[in-house]
Amino acid sequence: MADGLDKNSDEWIKAEQAKHVAGSKRPLIGCGVLILIAVGVVAVVAMSSGGGSSEYDNDNEYEAISQCEARIEALLKSPSTASFTSSAKGSGTWTVEGSVDSENGFGATIRSDFQCTVIMGDESATTTVDFLE
Repeated sequence: MADGLDKNSDEWIKAEQAKHVAGSKRPLIGCGVLILIAVGVVAVVAMSSGGGSSEYDNDNEYEAISQCEARIEALLKSPSTASFTSSAKGSGTWTVEGSVDSENGFGATIRSDFQCTVIMGDESATTTVDFLE
């Protein structure tokens, strides 16, 4: 007899069931707290990211470099091997200069110098390869 109750009595069974029900609510509360924390973290990250970085910026040095490098990659024999070193000057109309190391048709890595003119419009860019040597 625990707590002065007979194990076969209805009172003892109800007391034991009450212990288990009370103890089982604690994990649910803990799970709820973890879910709230996770939702909070996601909300903070979403707000701090500014709504995404995939927006087109028509007066951005890095956008001009990206446009030029994409155009140069399209001209290479093995674009997946390309490693760029680039810089840009301008505003609206950008001059992008640099070099690219990439494999030629024989698998040898070669360095080529390039220059592009990138004209940034409101919603798109026009990229001209001035030279690739």
